[in-house]
Amino acid sequence: MSRQNDVLKEFDPLQQNTDSEHVVKQTESVGIRVHDKPDCRAQEKSKYDEPDTSGEATSDVETFYDFQLFAKQLQEPSAEPIIKYSKSFLRNFQTQRLLWTAREQQKLINDFKIFIYDKFLEYEPFKSLDAIMLRNAQEGIEKLIMGKLHNKCFSPCLKSLGSNLDEEHKQDLIDDKSLQNKVEEFKFIKPADLDIDDSLSDRLDTFVKFSGKELNKINRFKAPRDKMICILNSCKVIFGILRHHTVEEKGADNFIPILIYTILKNNIQALGSNVKYIERFRYEEFIRGEASYYLNSLQAAINFIVTLEKSSLSTDHDSSFEDRYQENQSTIQQETNDDDKASRDDILSSEDYEHNGALDHQHKRNNKSTLPSDYILHPLDNAANAVMQKFNELLFVSKHENREHSNSGSGSNHPDQLNDNENVEQLAKKLQEQEQRNTLETLQAMFPEMDDAIIEDVCIAKKYRVGATVDVLLSL
Repeated sequence: MSRQNDVLKEFDPLQQNTDSEHVVKQTESVGIRVHDKPDCRAQEKSKYDEPDTSGEATSDVETFYDFQLFAKQLQEPSAEPIIKYSKSFLRNFQTQRLLWTAREQQKLINDFKIFIYDKFLEYEPFKSLDAIMLRNAQEGIEKLIMGKLHNKCFSPCLKSLGSNLDEEHKQDLIDDKSLQNKVEEFKFIKPADLDIDDSLSDRLDTFVKFSGKELNKINRFKAPRDKMICILNSCKVIFGILRHHTVEEKGADNFIPILIYTILKNNIQALGSNVKYIERFRYEEFIRGEASYYLNSLQAAINFIVTLEKSSLSTDHDSSFEDRYQENQSTIQQETNDDDKASRDDILSSEDYEHNGALDHQHKRNNKSTLPSDYILHPLDNAANAVMQKFNELLFVSKHENREHSNSGSGSNHPDQLNDNENVEQLAKKLQEQEQRNTLETLQAMFPEMDDAIIEDVCIAKKYRVGATVDVLLSL
């Protein structure tokens, strides 16, 4: 906690320059894409490869990030050694053992990053890149590797291994359950219970809902960087309202309580495991400045909630607190009873199905809610995976193998593959448009006094990047 406190004190963004124009310039400089167009709705590539990058720190994160560009560089013939090194590492990681411990995973992956980053300096097209483009390649290889290893490294995906899990992965799952139980226990609290400044009550719940929505996107992504961006965007919304209500001088005194309130008011799955995943597999040099501040803030908020007791809250002013607490406890008990009844009904139903020869159907139904993949939002994750498939295949199929395959008479499948790619791009575009509509509607609800057309214009100008859009709307 001492390290957390030091970081929170040193990098509190509310103690820094909060001039709106300065903030807008900061956010505009992040997340530049080679294929960006003025109107985000006309973009050809899916937004769902990566989250909004507008909340990333500017002092420690380069101003350029384009995974698609990195994937194209990886297709250069001169990059073949990088592909071979990556392919060898992935194969060994996945086949030499069923499961590495969390500590072993962290060391193996970090050592490989150090090794491959050095190799970038030996092979084209990477060795000729400037510092910004080289950083983009480093980010790209981290995303590529962790996209492949996510299901072996993210603790909720390993639940089915049960007692075979190492202690650290087990602890992640225990911590997730503890956090979930505490959120259920205290989800009824009011801002005043956390000593949140009274001046923030105006539209606080709207901002908290939006912040929670951004934080909840963390389970959509596999790369540590993408998960980190979800945290940054969520936190950026929070200190946006703090700046709007001119309580900057109190800094983290209000920021962390609102972050705690956000977690308690939003059902965010596996939040603790996500933080641990970032800490283990995000390259250490990439977590600096404000990125470190936000990650430590989130960890501090989680630690507070996990150890939260009624005596920790400011309840002296509110005689209704105990009544609200008991009412929530009754609700939890009723939900537990309903779940137990549903489980008993499922058992009876499974017996009936067995007698009728339909046990397979019931087995699938029962397993539906317990699959590790339930921690990922399927439509978004599948679209992103399919769009990036042609890049990921570089790690497993050599150019020579591709030529042999095409000459063996199997080329008849190629049109179907093209159709599949077209369908995937259409799905990704549809999901992107839906996400943009949802963001626009949320922002219009957050700023009801502002003309809807102005909000939409700002969204388009900022390419629907949450942090940059909120900054501009607050300045207006």
